[in-house]
Amino acid sequence: MKNTKAGALSARTWSSIVVFGLIGQIAWVVENMYFSRFMQNEITRAPYATTLLVAFSAIFATLATLVGGALCDRTGKRKVYISVGYIVWGFTIAMFALVPMKPSADKVLPLVILVVAMDCIMSVIGSISNDAAFNTWVTDISNTSNRAKVDTVLAVMPLFSIAIVFVGFDSLTNENASAADWKKFFVLLGLITTIGGIIGLFLMKDKAGIQPNKENAFLSDFTYSLQPKVIKENKMLYWCLAGNMISAVGYQVYVNYLFNIVEGTMKIKDYIIPIAIIGVVAAVGSVVVSALMDKFGKKHFYYPVIIAGIAGSVIVWASKFLIGKNEKTLIAVLIVGGILLVGVSLVMAGLFTASYRDYIPEGKEGLFQGCRMVMYVLVPMVVGPLVAQFIINMANRGVTNEADIVYPMELFLGAAFVMLFCFIPARIVRNNQPKRHEQLMKELETE
Repeated sequence: MKNTKAGALSARTWSSIVVFGLIGQIAWVVENMYFSRFMQNEITRAPYATTLLVAFSAIFATLATLVGGALCDRTGKRKVYISVGYIVWGFTIAMFALVPMKPSADKVLPLVILVVAMDCIMSVIGSISNDAAFNTWVTDISNTSNRAKVDTVLAVMPLFSIAIVFVGFDSLTNENASAADWKKFFVLLGLITTIGGIIGLFLMKDKAGIQPNKENAFLSDFTYSLQPKVIKENKMLYWCLAGNMISAVGYQVYVNYLFNIVEGTMKIKDYIIPIAIIGVVAAVGSVVVSALMDKFGKKHFYYPVIIAGIAGSVIVWASKFLIGKNEKTLIAVLIVGGILLVGVSLVMAGLFTASYRDYIPEGKEGLFQGCRMVMYVLVPMVVGPLVAQFIINMANRGVTNEADIVYPMELFLGAAFVMLFCFIPARIVRNNQPKRHEQLMKELETE
């Protein structure tokens, strides 16, 4: 008998997806964007500090996800790790209110080390609860008929979270922010995350019928998705992740400096409205595209999406020639390029992450979150900032005063160059994924 509701999800399930997707991304926005801004504005503008912050966070987040994914499968539970994790996660964010700011030259390095260490602790908690447990739960409750939609909705959450933080809290973090403003920022954002975890205790439900899986030793589960044999047996899964990995490397080239590029390099002081336009249009457009992907198949979207991402990067870079000349035209060009750039980063989830979930073997949902973190978080957050640091250092040759360091528009050209490599995994996934999708759809129809 044909299952006509194979892609239907309950209101409670969608509520859990949206609530935990949104609040989790609010917390990650603080970590991925505002911690970098905090480091650059309140500790040091030297790019090495931002590179260390991002890279070590990625390393610890990846290790934590490997542990968290193994625990999810071994215990057969997701909700407890998500809800309790979010509660503790909020406290680790609020702790940043205690960090001293504007240090003297001899105290810069110790404070860089302190901030990096605190960020690593926060990343461990966030990765176990969000990257491991929540993503495992999403894999549980979704299937091939709705995953492009679910993953694109989740990919839109960072934009909504940025909008929320921008409108409600950005004034506490700009170049005129005081130490008291930053303290208030961290406490309020930490409180939101903790409240989200409390809500989860009552809202979220694990999928029925999940059984603990303790077939292998914990160490084996910990390294499962990184074992050569497993990679060979599930090679298409890793090609899907490779596409997302390359896109994420390009994103990491510029994202950690985005605020200071717009506010400092481009000299746009009233940036909230153009950034909001970019976010809203990109979010709506990505949801529309994801619906079209579910309807017509992902095969037709890989190449156009990559081309759009490269074009967006080049357009934003080209806006440099308008800086200090015509602000209205500068903002217009930024909006056009930004919509393409941000929209593509969202649609990539519907393309590659949804395809990756289709290839996860049943009963191994948690174990395969580790390889996702290695390829989607660890590699991009190490390689991307290193590329950015090289570009920034080249653009600032001869600069001796740290306060005079400029974050160049060429970061977007670097992102465009990286995106070119997306065509390799895109071609492989494009030629193979439709067969897997058709197979899974037939299985759903016979249930």
